[in-house]
Amino acid sequence: MSESLTRRVKTQGVRAASVIDLVAIGFSQSEDSANDAEMVSRNFLGRFQSVGAISDASPEDVRELTGLEGYESLRVQALIELGRRIGTSSKGPIDQITDAGDVYALFDHLRHEKKEHFCVLLLDAKNQVIRKSTVHIGTLNMSIVGPREVFREAIREGASSIIVVHNHPSGDPTPSPEDIEVTKKLKQVGEMLDIPLLDHVVVGERTYVSLHTIGAI
Repeated sequence: MSESLTRRVKTQGVRAASVIDLVAIGFSQSEDSANDAEMVSRNFLGRFQSVGAISDASPEDVRELTGLEGYESLRVQALIELGRRIGTSSKGPIDQITDAGDVYALFDHLRHEKKEHFCVLLLDAKNQVIRKSTVHIGTLNMSIVGPREVFREAIREGASSIIVVHNHPSGDPTPSPEDIEVTKKLKQVGEMLDIPLLDHVVVGERTYVSLHTIGAI
């Protein structure tokens, strides 16, 4: 019964509870609905095979597998995203960037976006993250995403360098001619401002491309 699930978790404590029970509680709208949520939890985990793979669940997966709509579906999506971010973050100060993989870890959530998001990562002299921000949402080209928008916050925050990141909703991170054009322009402006552009990372479905690594910067 639903009461036995909640009693079981309360008795064991959440750290000792099974993954199925924890997911069921996350899915349930109230203690009374926990019994039904337990079956949904089993089906959900059956689809993704492992706890780690849950982070790959799309909003469509959540709605289809749980039957939740509106706010309840959004709540589950938020819990999954929070778990993913916790899993990719450190317990100490915000990450120091050592390679493109670190950048991807900070922005891999963009792979779920249906529109292009162009973001800027501001770094200090030790390549530690000062902050990250979204500059533009929509098609990427120089007429929309210009150096002024990209470097404005870098100047205001006293950043030593920047990395730009954007996603390809198609899932293919191969840089387009427009991506390379934007990158070259930003690199030139960064050199003039003494705020170098270190990399441009394109996020795809479960992978990425670093324009620095492929020699486009």
